[in-house]
Amino acid sequence: MNITVIGPGAIGCLLAAYLTRAGEEVSLLDYRLKRVTLLQDRGIAVDGERETFHTPIKATAYLTEIRSTDIFILCVKASDTAVVATTLKDAIPPESHLLTLQNGMGNREKLSESFGSDRVFAGATSHGATLLEVGRVRHAGYGEIWLGGTSGSSSNKASQAILQNLAATMNRAGLQAHVVDDIESILWSKLVVNVGINALTAILGVPNGELLKTPTCQNIMDRAVAEAVQVASGCGIKLQLPEELERVRAVCNSTAVNISSMLQDVQRQKKTEIDQINGAVVRMAASLGMASPVNEVLTALVRGLEAGYNVEGDKP
Repeated sequence: MNITVIGPGAIGCLLAAYLTRAGEEVSLLDYRLKRVTLLQDRGIAVDGERETFHTPIKATAYLTEIRSTDIFILCVKASDTAVVATTLKDAIPPESHLLTLQNGMGNREKLSESFGSDRVFAGATSHGATLLEVGRVRHAGYGEIWLGGTSGSSSNKASQAILQNLAATMNRAGLQAHVVDDIESILWSKLVVNVGINALTAILGVPNGELLKTPTCQNIMDRAVAEAVQVASGCGIKLQLPEELERVRAVCNSTAVNISSMLQDVQRQKKTEIDQINGAVVRMAASLGMASPVNEVLTALVRGLEAGYNVEGDKP
């Protein structure tokens, strides 16, 4: 497949490296010309518990340098989705599709507004990755990728064929991908995991596994997750609290040494995705007439961390 990965963060570099190594035609799109030059010169090095490898990468800052692309995979921050959509809208072929593999809620909707729901896919991953430096990523937790269509793409046979092809391509690359019918529940489960882990690790400045070492942290994590599950129920998504709590703990264990994306942002003094994760729970809870005090506090604390530095959010 011809694939363009947008965003050279941890997950973007991980995907680009695995897919390139598998022989796919991959471009990595980044808005920073200096970083593009470094990626072209260095390639991408993946450090993992199972294997370590290095691969050259085709990186570019210009859409005009990218040949016909079957699918664009968005790995940028959720706060940048609208800007990416505007940038791509009149610049990509009408047959190209888009996959959001981002944190938080609302990404599919923003992309569908610009490209139509029949061209948009949604995905979630449990792979844990930490960006060590430009072009070097630690594959800290081996996981899976789940892919699904929107209401429009699910009923479009051509779109479904592309989605199935993408899953097969990812599997050949060793990324454990699955096409699922109910991507909505998986996206909510991923949100719940992020709600439980990301803000706490960012506030405390610790790797994921540290959250399980003290009862106080576990209690806060459990209460944040419980609020998110309640909001999901109010939105018509039936999640089982015991299962979701176990899922969050399992992710903490399997990615114990991983630095969450939100903590990475705080360490680099970048804008976080707090508004699309815990903040999204707070907004949805308010719209449903529900209380979400733990998520309100976590959101406020991370915003406080952001206020303590000069925020320069990543751009597509």
